[in-house]
Amino acid sequence: MTRREALRGEGGYATVFSAGLIASLMGLLAVVVTLGAHVANAHRAQVAADLAAVGAAQALYAGAEPCRWAEETARANAARLDACETVDGDVVVTARIGTVAARARAGPL
Repeated sequence: MTRREALRGEGGYATVFSAGLIASLMGLLAVVVTLGAHVANAHRAQVAADLAAVGAAQALYAGAEPCRWAEETARANAARLDACETVDGDVVVTARIGTVAARARAGPL
């Protein structure tokens, strides 16, 4: 068998290899995008919780209803307020964006 005859059976190898490589890279890209979205939502949820807690603490200090202010602040930051409570003069809130929840606590300085 000559070298030329041996290589004839290798036709299409590069196409199959390229298709497999592209599919693998697309799968990896999907994982990276999903993780990136989760991290972004985690940061956004934490910011919303922090702002809601500070707003609620300010409202508590002013004699207003803190949880109402926390809910409005969370909504303004595209988050949902899961929990709000006053503990020893501090306000503790939990805000959620998508499947990610974040908790924050704020009170007088």
